[in-house]
Amino acid sequence: NFGDDAELDEDTVNKIMFGDKGYTIDDFQRRCLAVIVCPEKDVLAMAPTGSGKTAVALMAILQAFKRGQRAVYTSPIKALSNQKYAEFKEWFSEKGVDAQVSLLTGDVKIRAPPGTKNELLICTSEILRNKLVKSSGVNPFTPKVDAPPPTAASATEVKTYSVGDDPDADLDRLGCVVSDEIHYINDVERGSVWEETLMHLPKSVQMVALSATLREPEQFLGWIERVRSRPGELVRRIDRHVPLHVGGLNQEEEFVELFATHDNKESGMKAGVFESAKFSALFDEKPDAAKVSTVVLY
Repeated sequence: NFGDDAELDEDTVNKIMFGDKGYTIDDFQRRCLAVIVCPEKDVLAMAPTGSGKTAVALMAILQAFKRGQRAVYTSPIKALSNQKYAEFKEWFSEKGVDAQVSLLTGDVKIRAPPGTKNELLICTSEILRNKLVKSSGVNPFTPKVDAPPPTAASATEVKTYSVGDDPDADLDRLGCVVSDEIHYINDVERGSVWEETLMHLPKSVQMVALSATLREPEQFLGWIERVRSRPGELVRRIDRHVPLHVGGLNQEEEFVELFATHDNKESGMKAGVFESAKFSALFDEKPDAAKVSTVVLY
C-alpha cells in the first residue's frame, strides 16, 4: 500500500485517497503533509469545519504506518469515537489499505486481531491520558522504577513509554497521536486531560492536533513546544468551505442577511462585510424590546 520509502509523498497520498479520479490534496493539506513527514516535528492544523482536517488526520496515520508504527486517534466524546471507528474502518476497506482499527471508550472495547502491523487505535482523550500516566511511572500509586541499563539490542528497539509498573502494549511502537478537537484543553472541567496527555506523551511520538476554534494558536503551539521539548508548526487556513450566514427575521418573518462568509449573488451580499444599515433597520422596525428580531445563524 505504501511503497518502500519511509516518507509519505503526495503522489502516494493522492493515489490512496482518490484513486484514478484525478483529484489532489489542496494547499492546506499539502502544507500539513510537509510537516507530518518530519518525525521530529509536531503540527497544529487549524481550519474551519468542513475544510479538510480529516484528510490531515488520515495522512498522519498513513505516515505512521509507513514507519512501521501504530497510530492513535483521540476524540473528546464517546459518540465521536464510535463514529470515527466506523468511518476509518470503512475507509481502510474501500481504499484497500492493509490496516485494522481498535476502539476503546470505556463502554466499548473492540480489538484488532493479534499481530496486526498497521493498527489505528481510536479512543477517548481520557483513555489515552490514563495509559500515558500509568506507563510513565509518575502515578502516585505506581512505584517509580529505574530503567535497566541499555544493551546493544535495546538500543535499536522502538519503545515509546517510560518504565512504570506495567508498560502498556498499546503504547508500544506508537508513532503518532492525532488529537481531534484540541481546543477542549480550554474546558474548565476537562481541560487538564489534554494538558496531562501532552505532558506525558513521549518525545519520540509525533502530535498532530486539530481544531477549528482554538484561540491564540501561536501561543498554544509555543506552550506545546516548551512542554514537549520538540519543535512544532502551525498550519492554518481561514477560508471556510461550509458557508455561514448571520441575520435576523423582520416583521414579515423573512430572513434578512447581515453577514456571510461567502458571496451571495442572489442578495448581493459580499463575504466578510457586515451590513450595519440593514442591522439598524431591522431593529428599528421593532422598538419594543420584547419584539426585537431574532438573530439567526445557519
